[in-house]
Amino acid sequence: MRMTRLSPNDQTLSNKPTKPTEKQLQNELNFLLAEEMLTKLLERELISPEEFNQISKLNRKKFNPLLGPLMSDKP
Repeated sequence: MRMTRLSPNDQTLSNKPTKPTEKQLQNELNFLLAEEMLTKLLERELISPEEFNQISKLNRKKFNPLLGPLMSDKP
């Protein structure tokens, strides 16, 4: 096996972090508020766990939260 040593000069950052836009921040807030209300409905047994999961999935699709990819395995 052949190995090559890289120096710091050989390494570049290809994915520089960017600031979220105002629209992304507003979508994030709207998503969190919607999820909070949805959780309260579930806790009060006004919706079933299946309905909770379906609506939560729709919320992730509509609001496209920044952490959405981390939640993609959520039913």
